[in-house]
Amino acid sequence: MPSPSRLSWDDEMTVAAAPERVFPLLCPVREYDWIPTWNCQMIHSRSGVAEDGCVFQTPVPGGGTMTWVVSVYEPPRRIEFTCVAPELFVMRLKLSLERGGAERITLRWRREFLSLGEAGDRHLAEHRTEAAHRESMALLERNLREYLAGTA
Repeated sequence: MPSPSRLSWDDEMTVAAAPERVFPLLCPVREYDWIPTWNCQMIHSRSGVAEDGCVFQTPVPGGGTMTWVVSVYEPPRRIEFTCVAPELFVMRLKLSLERGGAERITLRWRREFLSLGEAGDRHLAEHRTEAAHRESMALLERNLREYLAGTA
């Protein structure tokens, strides 16, 4: 049996804001504030926002649904998600915020995909390309910067 496809990306962006201002935006509810195309369905959250054990779902490009679970929650330094798109892949998303001055942080993103079989291999090859990833990250960074500048 062939090994499942694996894919990972490391990205970082530096923004002019304190971690305490940016961290709350890394939440399925607050992402509506700064990501115009964001779409999710909250499944479980005691507080109504991101927290340890929070569960929500998003559409998967090409069809289907991905379930996200907040697996690490350490405000305002780190949040991690473990995500499953049934029959396609498992993804881990790790975000860390590092203070670079009084009002400046570096936001590090690590995405790791593991295909769950042939359909997942095809999905990763078709929808998770380097070009699509770079475009998505550039858009996220632009949206975050514009939001932070408009709410200063």
